[in-house]
Amino acid sequence: MKLEKYVDKSKKKRKVILISISVIVLISVSLLLYKTFASFTESAEFPMMNGKVDYFGNSDVYFVFYKGEDQLLEEMPQKGNEENLVFDHAECDNGASIEWNEEEWAPLVKNLNSPKTKCSLYFEEKQYPTAVEYITELAKTDTTNLKADNTTDENIRYIGATVNNYIDIGDRDGEGNPILWRIIGVMNNIANLDNGGQQESLVKIIRAESIGSYSWDSSAEGINNGSGVNEWSQADVMKLLNPQEVYSGTPAIGGSLYWNRGSGSCYNNSKEANTTCNFTSSGLSEEAKNKIAKVKWNTGTFATYSTSQWTASATYEAERGSHNGKEQCESNGGGNICNDTVPRTTTWEGYIGLMYPSDYGYAVGGNVRETCLGKSMYDYDGESCNTNDWLKPSGYTWTMTPSPYSSNACYVFFVDSSGFVNRYLASYAHGVQPVVYLSSSVKIIDGNGEKGTPYKTQLAS
Repeated sequence: MKLEKYVDKSKKKRKVILISISVIVLISVSLLLYKTFASFTESAEFPMMNGKVDYFGNSDVYFVFYKGEDQLLEEMPQKGNEENLVFDHAECDNGASIEWNEEEWAPLVKNLNSPKTKCSLYFEEKQYPTAVEYITELAKTDTTNLKADNTTDENIRYIGATVNNYIDIGDRDGEGNPILWRIIGVMNNIANLDNGGQQESLVKIIRAESIGSYSWDSSAEGINNGSGVNEWSQADVMKLLNPQEVYSGTPAIGGSLYWNRGSGSCYNNSKEANTTCNFTSSGLSEEAKNKIAKVKWNTGTFATYSTSQWTASATYEAERGSHNGKEQCESNGGGNICNDTVPRTTTWEGYIGLMYPSDYGYAVGGNVRETCLGKSMYDYDGESCNTNDWLKPSGYTWTMTPSPYSSNACYVFFVDSSGFVNRYLASYAHGVQPVVYLSSSVKIIDGNGEKGTPYKTQLAS
């Protein structure tokens, strides 16, 4: 009797345990179903931040990241990554979709109604415009500061008194601060020697500040009376700015110091007078050198000396003409200031030049532009031409164009500090502002051209 009672109690106890287990299982299943229902029905979308998501794990969505269409990435690229990867598109199964939040740099999964959903996110290298493309496109909307000139080449130029055309090509001073340049414009039909001499459109830029005052050229006392030779292909300032490959020999003074960030002596007066010069913090950086194109420059000039002819358009044609800076004095019988034996040329192949007189002339803007373009640049100190020209220098500044004269072969055009074009002896110390053409593969990746936020550049990969 006692045994039967014990067996009966044991059966009841097992029944209670089974019922309890069933209740626990039922509650667990209910909670799981509720969680699934809540995840996929009540919360149809949620943000996903940076980072790798393990294959499902505790989540019901799995992310896979790609560069291009097939290069699998271990994790999602961070915002501002060095590879310049940007979100392109996404693909999800089970009817889900991705809405990309650029500011948060995060995907938002939408229509997530099924468990175990896979989403593939595709990233592409950001396509930046080349410098030529950028300025050309900008000129379509910014017609105040950018305008095509009236030459046959129809170059696009920055014009006016104040323009946001600052650009950073990688130069840094001794403290790591950017050394800025400014964009003259997009020049068409330039022979790019890096591309076999092909005629291209290239962006032309000028150093924002002078690198110092030096002779355009100096000479011994017996050559042109010591006042220099007005032939760019052998000019001392050309040798200062460019690598030795563009000229013969290695001058003891000035040669390639700017190009090589060197220090030494530079010519600064007649009869080969010189002074110390140091470009270790102001010369070209290696990054900047890689962005400079080697091109064919024009070094022609007028047939005769006459200030009345110096309009921007006439000067532009003369720069591309067949006359040089010596023929007028030679035709007049020469003399001791016309006695050099340097061969004259009207083109030159190299990396760094100076601005042309016509560059200065065509930079004029404002409501006086048409008036000024009809005037000789010798008179740009009137009619407010100089105050509406952003290329007006703070001091006398050399151009790279020789000037003819009846009695000597050593005159060169320069821009006066008052804002008009004039000519002077090559041996005189004037400001030097290097000018280069950017490689056609240089891209603009950031900035708006303001001095504090200049255009930033990058070579195409």
